[in-house]
Amino acid sequence: MDLQHRAGVLARTELFGGIDGAARRRIAEHVAERVVERGQCVFVQDEPGDRMYVLAEGAVKLFVASRDGGIVELVRHRPPATFGEVALLDGGPRSASAEAVERSTLLVVTRAELLHLLRAEDQVAEALLRTLGTIVRRTTRQVSDLVFLDLQGRIARQLLALATDGDGMARTRRVTQAELASMVSGARQTVNQALRSLESRGYIRADGRSFEILDRRRLEHLAER
Repeated sequence: MDLQHRAGVLARTELFGGIDGAARRRIAEHVAERVVERGQCVFVQDEPGDRMYVLAEGAVKLFVASRDGGIVELVRHRPPATFGEVALLDGGPRSASAEAVERSTLLVVTRAELLHLLRAEDQVAEALLRTLGTIVRRTTRQVSDLVFLDLQGRIARQLLALATDGDGMARTRRVTQAELASMVSGARQTVNQALRSLESRGYIRADGRSFEILDRRRLEHLAER
């Protein structure tokens, strides 16, 4: 990836999009590039964090794991996205693990570089505050979903979040039932039963490792609380 391409990737993110082009090019000159294969970890929960990442290509999921092996997926990022900022700001360990869902290209920003930017560029500080606000709102929504939505409601909400429109039909990106179970904090067997129920009622249709959204209105009704 050449310098112009790296600067273009940075420009598409909320964190770096507000600074001037010359500053972005300076950042692009200093960032490293990392390619991770599908299933490869970017970083692991509880390890020290000294860098953040900009997702240029591919997809990355953030998840937390319990001591007995249980997994809850927090968010699935696609470009343009930044992640791993929290550990840089407080100097603490990683609060979650990050794993490539598909082959991904990352730009790596070190803690020293980010702190320099925060001191020099007001727009970066403001964008970082917005990013942290998004993380807090996402966490609050996930907690409230667990409290107020039943399993079908959580599945409906997640399917809608994963859906993209194409060829006149909304469908989710590739997702396995195990991954979906980790997203909604459900057991794989009960998630499978809930998906079959939604399919039998004509709300969705399984299509390989994705789902077609057949009745968005009714899914949205299930996802309301």
